[in-house]
Amino acid sequence: MTLNTSTQNGEWVTISDKFFWYHSIRWKLALSYIVLSVLLLLAFLFITLNSIQTHYLEDRVAEMQESGIWVADYIALVHGFDRLEHAPMRAILQNTILSQGDSLGLRILVINDSAQVIADSQLGGPRIGQTLIMPEVIATLGGSSSNSLDLDRHVLNVATVINDVASGRTGVVLFVASVEDIFESLAQIRTTLLLITLLIGLLSVVLAFVMSFGLIKPLKSTINVVERMTTGQLSLRIPVKGKDEYAILASAFNSMTEKLEQIEKTREEFVSNVSHEMKTPLSAIKVLSESILLQESAPEEMYREFLQDITNEVDRMTNITNDLLALVKVDQREQGLNIGPLDLNLLVEDILKRLSPLAEQKKIVLLYEAERPVKFDADEIKLSLAISNIVENGIKYTPNGGTVRVIIDSDHQNAIITIQDTGIGIPEEERDKIFNRFYRVDKTRDRETGGTGLGLAISRATVLLHNGTIRISSNSDEGSVFVIRLPLRR
Repeated sequence: MTLNTSTQNGEWVTISDKFFWYHSIRWKLALSYIVLSVLLLLAFLFITLNSIQTHYLEDRVAEMQESGIWVADYIALVHGFDRLEHAPMRAILQNTILSQGDSLGLRILVINDSAQVIADSQLGGPRIGQTLIMPEVIATLGGSSSNSLDLDRHVLNVATVINDVASGRTGVVLFVASVEDIFESLAQIRTTLLLITLLIGLLSVVLAFVMSFGLIKPLKSTINVVERMTTGQLSLRIPVKGKDEYAILASAFNSMTEKLEQIEKTREEFVSNVSHEMKTPLSAIKVLSESILLQESAPEEMYREFLQDITNEVDRMTNITNDLLALVKVDQREQGLNIGPLDLNLLVEDILKRLSPLAEQKKIVLLYEAERPVKFDADEIKLSLAISNIVENGIKYTPNGGTVRVIIDSDHQNAIITIQDTGIGIPEEERDKIFNRFYRVDKTRDRETGGTGLGLAISRATVLLHNGTIRISSNSDEGSVFVIRLPLRR
């Protein structure tokens, strides 16, 4: 993967040489999935083997306890501890019940209430007469059966209580059995499970890389588009598929790209418009100057007329330059605003007084309505220019004898300034362009009105700088309504 970046000198370089494999999100996702899979498989293996071992041993304990209960009941009902004190009865017990222990793979010991072995199924009864102190024996003599497992020797001990009702004595039947067969079976199961786990692990590795590739593929497409955009190809778009997070990211990026493309287009139009606006008066000045130079004996009136035209063109260039400087100052947000207390009612009254001579020339009526006093903090100079531009535009583009109305109001959150005129209006298809720089609704009257086409752009930038909004509603030949909302609290 290659990614372009820019140095301080503006030169483009690639960082593919520094992009190691462990920096890739694909590898990180794959390794994370593999580690998680291995941990889960190991946990599954451990829990499964432990469950199987527990199940086998519990079944064996249950079998031995059942046999132990039968032997304990037989001893209590047939022999009893008093009769077992005699050797003949012990011999009968040895030859009947206990002799079956070897065939069952069990060693059976009978222990009296003194923890002394009185019978042993093993040949020769080596433990007869010994006192057997074992936790299982002690617990069982207390009245509850017990068992234990010797993991080193794989031997299971199961003790069952003998209740001799006739003599009132208690004893223990102790079964000792090897469970080597269980552990041999567990070893075979463990081998099988390990093979299955290894196979699942390999499949998980393959699946991890396939899934990571599928997850990263849209991101790689995004990176490819970004790299190509750095060369100036702003018309490129990321394909949007599905409704997942990648689709949302692609849609957001495409929206951002459209705005960047629009900004670039606006910039080009702005440069073109500035060039055109400056070229027109310069061309006029050049033509007028050459005309004067070529007229060796022109009358004084012609000189005066031509010089007056040159002065008008210079004034026009001055107005354009001043508006451009004002727009630049508004656009430079880092300079901030000169915020201070503002009486909006007084501000609007001053604006209307200043513009009344212009309105009187066209016999336009300026109306001012204040629903309530409105005071808040704002930049008085910038806001005065913004409102003046809109009111002046209304006067310029309203036919003689029309009306321009300014209404001041507020709610709990915003100051509201409404500017209505009965002018030529704005066609619906042109409404989105009204705040563009150098835009004019009536392009045939730009020389007559003397406007630069920057006034509404300055007004909108000023309102946005105050965190406000500006909206327009208008139709052709029906006038326009501008509504400005400015927050009362910053």
